[in-house]
Amino acid sequence: MSTGEWVGIIDQLAEAGCLFLALTGGEPMLRKDIFEIIHAAYRHNFAVTLQTNGTLLSEGDIRELGALKTLRVDISIYGAKPETHDFMTREPGSFAKIRRNLELLKKNEVPIILKVVVCDFNLSEVEEISRLAEDLETTAIFTALVFPRNDGDREPTLMRLNEEGLERFLRFEMEYLPRYLSEVSGFEVDNVADYIQKCAIGPRDPQGDKKRYCGAGRTVFALNPYGDIYPCVAFPWPVANVRNGRLIEAWRESPKLRELREAELDLPEQCEHCSLLDKCGICRALSYQEEGRAVAVSPEKCRMTHALMRILESI
Repeated sequence: MSTGEWVGIIDQLAEAGCLFLALTGGEPMLRKDIFEIIHAAYRHNFAVTLQTNGTLLSEGDIRELGALKTLRVDISIYGAKPETHDFMTREPGSFAKIRRNLELLKKNEVPIILKVVVCDFNLSEVEEISRLAEDLETTAIFTALVFPRNDGDREPTLMRLNEEGLERFLRFEMEYLPRYLSEVSGFEVDNVADYIQKCAIGPRDPQGDKKRYCGAGRTVFALNPYGDIYPCVAFPWPVANVRNGRLIEAWRESPKLRELREAELDLPEQCEHCSLLDKCGICRALSYQEEGRAVAVSPEKCRMTHALMRILESI
């Protein structure tokens, strides 16, 4: 879509009452008009997040970002060492560029967060990455969730942690998570097990104190470069296209979104009778990508929930 189309979409989002806007990709810095889009969002006082690999930011870009006080930059990082990070990016020198730009972002008082997907090749460096975040006076968000490609190719899932690696990562996360949660929530989180229980799903009470994790198509959505609306950025199921009408009308009237929302309480039989249901962060996108249906058991989410419970029972 053109710059004008994106600015028009941002105007519509503001009119609809949207609060949070993430500019992601792919790589958003590949757009030569990215700052026009950022400034259009800034004029509407969105809480804006720029999600980037960090290599294409110039010193001038970073100074400009520093002037936008409602903006945060999320940097993808795949290791604490050049050889690890560059192995994933296939771009020699990319780690050095990121380290330089992270320091410049800090110098220009741009809020930053490190985003880390943990796989078999970088598991041994998660503690070093957390220390790097501390040195930068920020935090790192870790996840072991690895999705298939949007075109259905499952090759990325070959990098998922095995059972031993997953338990090792979760033990690290149980130690790291209280620090991160305390920083982002503003209150002390002393016991992760209690926190997870507090945030558990209420399968039959979506309006009660216990909320569902998955807001795909209800509290969030994604828009791709061609105007297709997805229920979320990881859910490659086009439900409407903004070039065919106003975004708010698509959000309210899309038959596919209505179908997804009406199935919000639907669960596979295996989940209905699972003793861990109130601990499981159901992900409709992962179910769709793995099984072709939003209401389906995700083998990977199930595996991760069982691993998490084993860790919590042992600490």
